[in-house]
Amino acid sequence: MTYNPSSTYRLQLSHGFTLQQVREIIPYLHALGIGTIYAAPFFVARPGSEHGYDVTAPYRINPEIGTMDEFQEIVKELKQRGMGWMQDIVPNHMAFHPDNVWLMDVLEKGPQSPFYTFFDIDFNHPDFAGQVMVPFLGEPLEQVLEKKELQLKLSEQGLTLHYFDNAYPVSIATYRTLLEKARQLSGAPEVSTLVASLLKELEKFAQETSITPAAWTNFKTKVYRAGQQQETISQALQQVVARLNEDPAQLQEVLAQQHFILCFWQETEKRINYRRFFTVNDLICLSMERPEVFDQYHQFIQQLCEEGLVQGLRVDHVDGLFDPTTYLKRLRQLAGPEAYLIVEKILEGEEHLPERWPIQGNSGYDFLAQVSNLYTSGAGRRKLTDSYRHLVPNAPLNYEQLVYDKKIFILNNYMQGELKNLLRLLQERQLIPAEPEDQWRKALAALLAAFPVYCIYGNRLPLSKQEMAVVDEAFAEARKQAPGQTEQLDGLHRLFTLEPEDSEERKHNKLYFVMRSQQFTGPLAAKGVEDTTFYNYNRLISLNEVGNSPNIFHLEPDEFHAKMQHRQLTYPHSLNATATHDTKRGEGARVRLNVLTELPEVWEQHVQQWYTIARKYTQKPTANDLYFMFQTMLGALPMEDTQADDTLVERLQEYLTKALREAKVKTDWADPNENYEEAVKELVQKLLQEDEAFWQSFYPFFRKIAHYGWLYSLCQVLLKTTCPGVPDVYQGCELWDFSLVDPDNRRPVDYAQRQAFLHEIKQQEENSTHLHAKLLHQPASGQVKLYLLYKVLHVRLQWPDLFEEGEYIPVSITGKYSRHLFAYARRYQKQWCLVVVPRLLVELISNEELPLGEKVWQDTALVLPPDAPAQWHHALDNTTLHANGSLAAASVLQTFPVALLTAQTL
Repeated sequence: MTYNPSSTYRLQLSHGFTLQQVREIIPYLHALGIGTIYAAPFFVARPGSEHGYDVTAPYRINPEIGTMDEFQEIVKELKQRGMGWMQDIVPNHMAFHPDNVWLMDVLEKGPQSPFYTFFDIDFNHPDFAGQVMVPFLGEPLEQVLEKKELQLKLSEQGLTLHYFDNAYPVSIATYRTLLEKARQLSGAPEVSTLVASLLKELEKFAQETSITPAAWTNFKTKVYRAGQQQETISQALQQVVARLNEDPAQLQEVLAQQHFILCFWQETEKRINYRRFFTVNDLICLSMERPEVFDQYHQFIQQLCEEGLVQGLRVDHVDGLFDPTTYLKRLRQLAGPEAYLIVEKILEGEEHLPERWPIQGNSGYDFLAQVSNLYTSGAGRRKLTDSYRHLVPNAPLNYEQLVYDKKIFILNNYMQGELKNLLRLLQERQLIPAEPEDQWRKALAALLAAFPVYCIYGNRLPLSKQEMAVVDEAFAEARKQAPGQTEQLDGLHRLFTLEPEDSEERKHNKLYFVMRSQQFTGPLAAKGVEDTTFYNYNRLISLNEVGNSPNIFHLEPDEFHAKMQHRQLTYPHSLNATATHDTKRGEGARVRLNVLTELPEVWEQHVQQWYTIARKYTQKPTANDLYFMFQTMLGALPMEDTQADDTLVERLQEYLTKALREAKVKTDWADPNENYEEAVKELVQKLLQEDEAFWQSFYPFFRKIAHYGWLYSLCQVLLKTTCPGVPDVYQGCELWDFSLVDPDNRRPVDYAQRQAFLHEIKQQEENSTHLHAKLLHQPASGQVKLYLLYKVLHVRLQWPDLFEEGEYIPVSITGKYSRHLFAYARRYQKQWCLVVVPRLLVELISNEELPLGEKVWQDTALVLPPDAPAQWHHALDNTTLHANGSLAAASVLQTFPVALLTAQTL
């Protein structure tokens, strides 16, 4: 039987939150109603890693996080409580780091390494002569050599090249050079005898097609110990090393013998011979399509599955793989039919997951976006757009054009190497002519930038009808954007189709290009959209979210209903996420900022005032950056704050620095404009802590939108936990979440506080009317959100079939305020539930009121499905409601602003 979680709770494991700490909170998570712990990668990673995606050894648990024994004890306790464990895995890339033993073996032995095929490296790249690019120098190599910052060292680990904290193992040929120079320098008989013996061993290694790590380690140890045992030999070896380090020319000769080439880190913006994760130099991608790579990488993962230690796997960045479909089929076979498998996948617009993938769904970005778009006002779109145009005269208003332009910007400034590699692939395989190269390069860039989705997944030609429709859409946009490259685009288009005259070799080359190109459309979309456009198009930054698009802006209730019905039919076990480790801002901040769509005129008036105040201090920040900053401040301020403290100011300053660099307009990561950044940081501090006029304008407006924001947060919780899908809680988000993008959203979670809150709630839940009144009139602590989550998760545990398999039924609403209510039912056989949430509250209640009772809802009523039960149990206040075809909203929302009712037919 397939394992489908009732709910998941995401934990960011690291040296700061270990397996021991996980075990301590299991009783709390169980009491909360969580079914499955969903853990960030816990494999060995770069020392001090805060997130685990920079894996160096996927074959064991990171000792900074814990031990296998500790994990086994956790699993034992989870099973006793009926809970499970889902593990995040990272098949696309590993850390480019000296601790990555597989990669260092490649740097050391080149083609003789058993791991030579493991990494996605182009050893035939014309610029690198078979060497692997190692782009971690702070300056060009010549300057590094002049400063003698590169040092050769001999230790028990062998000969290594050191650049500050990084150490890279040298080639076998370097040992030959070292030994021969030592013999020449010393002249001592014992040195000559030893060197002759060691050189003979080296010759044997030179004849091997593959050198095992153990054999080579033994040889390196022998060289070192020989020096330890005989001082003459030690002196000769160390003198050679010292002379090499003192002479840049000689050290350059040593570098020429390596299987790698050390480079200035910025060189990757123009040329590169390995595939990296997005544009991150120190994450090198794997050739996971190779069976030997798949098998070795997944050995430990397979053990975890076979021993029942994990019940589910979440695949990170599935779009980066050469053949995601084949990979997922292999993974399903490895994990077994019972395992819960999901992928990290961003779906664009109306895109759906490929039906042939043997998975339960994805990690929930699409659900996050849909809920957010339900909680915007469609009427506010035009008004906010006009406000943005008025307040930011040079604002980029054509979002789709901005996306295309930013993708081209990324290609030209950060991914030139990747573009050249893809163009060379086409030329070498004779899929396009060599000339005019510039025109072909422009056409290829236009095509990559024009893709409307992250990638397609075709692994055979002809492509499917759906895949070809995406390709055709991309080419139509590319022709519009690059009218001068029509001939070349026509040529590229033919590569996505089969033609009668195609030889078998040409068919193979076409398919290889199609699949290879999709490994770059994804990173290009991520860098061009998520990491650039989202920090430039600031009309409403809550919509600038992973999986969402400002172009969608709003979903009408019937559109949301349709999406949920489709979800139930296709992937009913996808995660329902509202916050993840990748989201741009906390789930509470997002819905709070959505309130601006209901107050566009008031928002514009306030921003105008704030601009005037800000300009007293500095003229440097652009109007667009100020517009972004004001929204950020509104979203991040905790509800209980009556003044911004130093911690909040520092968090905002750090975040805004990151955001400005991501925007890549006035400053960026490669060349930070510190004067501009400091002006923004100082302005934040002045406005939030010193300027009384600003605070008197800002704080009342903040209180207004914060009131509606926390009510919408409750709606978001109830939708997440009752819509088709598996509700996912990001660590700590059982209370309000006003965090910013990582690393801010990885701050430590106060679980003692949450446990105390839950204990208090459980003690008082019998008297629901009193508890509701208390929670609703003291919302700042977030206990009201914790209470709702706790109650609904336990209802899910009591009615598992209803929420796992239940049909999704839209519920009609009548009465004066029908447009301010949203409702649906779930039905499985004789089991029912009814979900009711308010919306568009700004024009319904003041920011001093709650949407409760007859005074607010008057004649508004829910029209139940014809076969619905007559008697309903209110899950939040333990009352019974009787329906006669309908239910009055006032009775459903009597003591709490959202409602979950359950029932059974006879």
